[in-house]
Order: sequence, then structure tokens, then C-alpha cells
Amino acid sequence: MFYIEDFLYSLKVKYYSEKTVSAYAAQLRHFQRYCEERGLSEVSSVTDNTMREYIGSLEYKRKGSKDFYVKVIRMKKYLEFLEEKSVIFLSQLRDYQNPKFLRHSYPKIDDGKIDSILDSIKPESPFLIRGKAILELAYSSALRPREIYELRISDIDFKNGNLFISQSKGKKDRLVPVGEKALYWVSKYIEKVRPRYIKNEKHGRVFISHKTGKPLTVWGLRSAIRDTLSRSGFDPFPPYSLRSASATALFLGGMGVAYIGKLLGHSDLRTTQIYLNIHEIRLTEELARKHPRNTFSKQGVER
Repeated sequence: MFYIEDFLYSLKVKYYSEKTVSAYAAQLRHFQRYCEERGLSEVSSVTDNTMREYIGSLEYKRKGSKDFYVKVIRMKKYLEFLEEKSVIFLSQLRDYQNPKFLRHSYPKIDDGKIDSILDSIKPESPFLIRGKAILELAYSSALRPREIYELRISDIDFKNGNLFISQSKGKKDRLVPVGEKALYWVSKYIEKVRPRYIKNEKHGRVFISHKTGKPLTVWGLRSAIRDTLSRSGFDPFPPYSLRSASATALFLGGMGVAYIGKLLGHSDLRTTQIYLNIHEIRLTEELARKHPRNTFSKQGVER
């Protein structure tokens, strides 16, 4: 037996998304077929060498591929589960070093440019008011795209300046502060624009399609951002770049990584670091200026 269903159930209990569980299932069934083709009907019979040969068979992408990295991490998690359940004595990948890949950071928006972009958007049409409200909100609260297009009017506390983010990634709820400018434009959109396009739809989503009145989808959100930027004379950038720009601005403003991670809804600070577009030289300068034992230089630590 390979205990795949037991492992998948453990992921569901931990609130892994259906998409993630499906990805694990596809890979583990591929692994089971690989073993059975070699006469191995029990996962406990899989040797370290066989496991490494299987891992080697996955490396069909370019070196440094995130796809390969993720597949290895999935196998490690699966084997750790089997080890915890005493199905196997030790994980066959216990000594296997995680492959390296170039963690992608989202396309960087130069320091200060985002303020210029937001200030340059002229809300001369309902479409641009919606776009400006989306951009201001995304940048103010470092939201994921999904957290924007699923936001409901009832989730906004205009009086206290908070957003209630319901069941986001990892099925976690959180309360997120939001700035006055973002609240102003969101309020203007809700009061002046949204009623003209809601038609007969009955839902509480903030941002809607101006064609159908239905809630914006992820593609509708991307389109709204892209077209707003293009009409305002700027090159488009993906929604996640605003989340990254917001996190980076907070870090450079002095906010600790732990607080930024909490704002972003991360449980692992390593994930937060992906969002921080900090050039090494600037980071070194910050360390040299703020570290109590001021011993850092651009070449490294002085000795």
C-alpha cells in the first residue's frame, strides 16, 4: 500500500485548497505507478536509491525550476507523513538536500513610482474610478488579487479603517488596516459608480463588471488594472506587484518583517521575504546605519 488517500485526507484536515490537494494526488499516483512498474507494491519496499531515481526522473525542467522544487517538497512531506505514521522507519529523502531554484519576486515597481502612478490616474470616468479604487486598496493593504475581487461591502469598516478578509489562503480570516485614501476612493466607487452598473444582481461584492453587474473575476480584476494603467499612460504590471511594492515600502519605512508577514497573511516569514524587493546594497546600507555593532560594508562583514 501507498497510503495516498490517508495522506490526502491529512492535507484536507489542515485546510489545504482543493487545487493543492489535487496536485499532490496527481504526483503521488504518478509515483505509485513508477514503483509498481518496477515490481514495488509497498511504499515500505522503496529504497533510498529507487527514490532518488524517481526524483531524478522528475527533473525534466530547466535547472532551478520551481516546478521541480515543488515536486521534491511534496515527496518529502508525503514521506514525513508515512514516517510519523510508522509506515516507514525513515524517510527515503531524509538526507536529500532541497534543490535550489530562483525564487521569483514579482516585477519591481521602482521606489516612489507607485505614488506617482496613483496620483496620476485621473478619475474622469466610472471605469477609471473603479480602477483607481482597486489600485489604492491593493497598495494600501497589500492584498492578494482574490482578496480584492471577493471583498464584500460588509467587510469594510469605514469608521475604524479595517477590512475583514474572510477565508483567504489557508482558510484563514484576518483583520487588515486600510488607509484613508483607499477608503475614500472605494467609498466613492460604491456610492457614485457601482449603483449604475449593479443592474438586477443581488450580491454584496464591492467590485463588479460594468457590463453584467456580476462580481469581478480574477481576469476581470487584471483587466481593470491593466486598462486603467494603460489609459493613464503607464505600462501595466500584475496585481501581485502592488502587494510586493506595499510590503517593500513598509519594510523600508521601518516595519519589522514579522508584522509585514502578519499583514500579508503569511504563516512562514520565508514567504514574506519573497515579496521584499530590497537590493543588496540598500540592505547593506540599512544594516550599516541601524545595526548596533555597525560592522557591515558593501564587500561584506569587516574583520
